[in-house]
Amino acid sequence: MRSNNILKTVAVVFLFTQTTIVATGVPHFNAEIDPENYLAKEVPPEIARGGIQKLHDKGVLRFQNEAEVTTDNRLENRKLLGTGNLRSKDDNQQRYLQEYGNSYYDDLGYYDDDQVVAEEILTIEYYQDNRFSNPEPVLSNKENPTREASGNRWLYANVPLQPIFGINDLPIEGLSQGFCTGINSDQNGFCHFTYEFFELQGGAIVVYASLTVEGTTAPQGPSVLTVLSGTGEFAGAVGELTLWPVSIDEQIIPARIYRDGSLFLGNRNGYEAKFEISLRYLVNPPLIIPVPANQPVAAPTVPFQGEIEGDGEDFGTASSLYMKRVTCPDQLESEYCDCDLDCKTSSARCNCNEAEEEDCCGINNPS
Repeated sequence: MRSNNILKTVAVVFLFTQTTIVATGVPHFNAEIDPENYLAKEVPPEIARGGIQKLHDKGVLRFQNEAEVTTDNRLENRKLLGTGNLRSKDDNQQRYLQEYGNSYYDDLGYYDDDQVVAEEILTIEYYQDNRFSNPEPVLSNKENPTREASGNRWLYANVPLQPIFGINDLPIEGLSQGFCTGINSDQNGFCHFTYEFFELQGGAIVVYASLTVEGTTAPQGPSVLTVLSGTGEFAGAVGELTLWPVSIDEQIIPARIYRDGSLFLGNRNGYEAKFEISLRYLVNPPLIIPVPANQPVAAPTVPFQGEIEGDGEDFGTASSLYMKRVTCPDQLESEYCDCDLDCKTSSARCNCNEAEEEDCCGINNPS
């Protein structure tokens, strides 16, 4: 049973190495990447939508004080009013008036949510599995090549992320790219990782969110790295990532990881990764109005000709005069030469042979 699950895990990793990542709508990249120079690509809104919901459904993400609020309020409404943090004027009115001023109330006695920023505190936990990548350092000192030498660099490409409660039994739904560099012979280091969260769509791996972190690492024990940025629904995320070097017990099913005080750099089993991040957003963000396309305006036309209006005016005659116009070559239709008006001026709209003919600016219609 356990060996079959391991084979499934390896198969997913193999699928990733053979499949182009459809992540962002920008030029695709394959698994042959340089993790040292790797940057997460931006995720389009239609792919990013629901990323937090997906991780929550997998059981690897939870909200701060989640027991005190409902999942529906957090994931669907995601508004302060739904979580009890947005109060009416009657609740502690004087305190809120002093703190926020009258501008935060409308005529009905509630806050103007166009000005209110919501915050979510999220915790994400994964096992960063090095067993299949088996990192070996790029040795910095060729004359004395040791794993403890300062400047050694470990590269991590497509390292699987597994839920810490289902190792070997659940499919891989995340990957880590990055590198670690030894700072000194005491095994202090500096690491930079990008964590990608994906799903399979039509056999292709689609990254819907990512987090990028970096920071110094300790030889043993926890190392705290800083969250630099994110993509998808983690765009603008700030916070920390705590990494523990771990060992793994595969004698039980599912396998368990445990902190044993092993060395961090080049740990062959991997790391327990715990994100603590903060996301802020407007409760009622302004609508994004797209810039209208610059399209040429068609020249005006008169649909009715030859009709007599009540005052006796012949529409056919008026129409024939109104329709006297010429569009010069390579000119927008809306910039036509009006034979009745433009010819009486020095307008550049009539600077072409077609406009100088007799039926426009010529002798029959002198300017």
